[in-house]
Amino acid sequence: MWIEAFSEAKDPSKPDANEDRLVILPGKAYAVIDGVTDRHGTRYDGMLSGQYAAVTVKGALEHLLSAPDAPQDGLSIVQTLTRCLAQAYEDHGIAETARRDKNIRLSAALALVLVQDETIDIVLVGDSGVRINGGRILQMEKDLDLITSALRREAWPVIGVRTQDPVTREQLSRRITWHGTRQPLDGLSELMTAEDLLRIEERAIAANAAALPHVPRADIENLVQGGIVNAQGGYQNDASTCLGYPCLDGFEIPEDLIRIERLPKNEIDTIEIYSDGYFKPGDGFGVTAWEKAFAEVEREDPSKIVLYSSPKGSIGSTWADDRTYLGVRF
Repeated sequence: MWIEAFSEAKDPSKPDANEDRLVILPGKAYAVIDGVTDRHGTRYDGMLSGQYAAVTVKGALEHLLSAPDAPQDGLSIVQTLTRCLAQAYEDHGIAETARRDKNIRLSAALALVLVQDETIDIVLVGDSGVRINGGRILQMEKDLDLITSALRREAWPVIGVRTQDPVTREQLSRRITWHGTRQPLDGLSELMTAEDLLRIEERAIAANAAALPHVPRADIENLVQGGIVNAQGGYQNDASTCLGYPCLDGFEIPEDLIRIERLPKNEIDTIEIYSDGYFKPGDGFGVTAWEKAFAEVEREDPSKIVLYSSPKGSIGSTWADDRTYLGVRF
């Protein structure tokens, strides 16, 4: 067996701010946990909520799967992790507040690989991914992210008319993606006008309606106008809408939103687990190959507007997101 792993914070000068976590239990389980950045900057025990969620899930997962009577099925594991996050709310005295306001919840994505006697089981909650044998990729793609990415893409040229400063342009594009087109103008410095926001809104709604005809226009308008902070939370763990997406947040996750696959163990040579800070996979197994792919993305499209559309881009040496890779060759 050969194991390679790597993780870096979006700001490499602040490694303690990394919201990704790894779990390595050789011969038993491997996981990448991606804490979801809190929309209000809430802290728990000195940590941002995304980091606190990832630390909580990591500790619970390691404890659970190291026990002699460790559960063997992915659904039971997800349910146990959900209960651990729910207990964290109780410990901090915010259980009812978290129930009412999804924006303050402890949230994390999970990509988990369980090694069984005869099978390799893949459990996905959120948008971290798993690559099997260097080819097949298992990853949940969210239409919701496509909508907010398109919002930022349509905002980019409008902002470019007002400023060519790369830092200001990135900050404004993130602000629009984060808070939507109906936010107060005072949050957009003195550069943007009401007409600019209206132009961005119209273009973003039209682009998304054309690209995603199966998504109700009202949902597209909701996300474009409200942004991630004001609109995205309503779709979290909601299986009743095509935009619903799963997330470990201490509340029930509909089983339909959890992806579990069981693969024959004797057919698996390598597994690679990664967070969504990698915008394309490596051309081979291992950290070197994946970091080469990361560098190519940063060289080709650092702003994540053209080739790798995203709700946020890189600014200088501050990357769009934390990134984590875990590869196992059996």
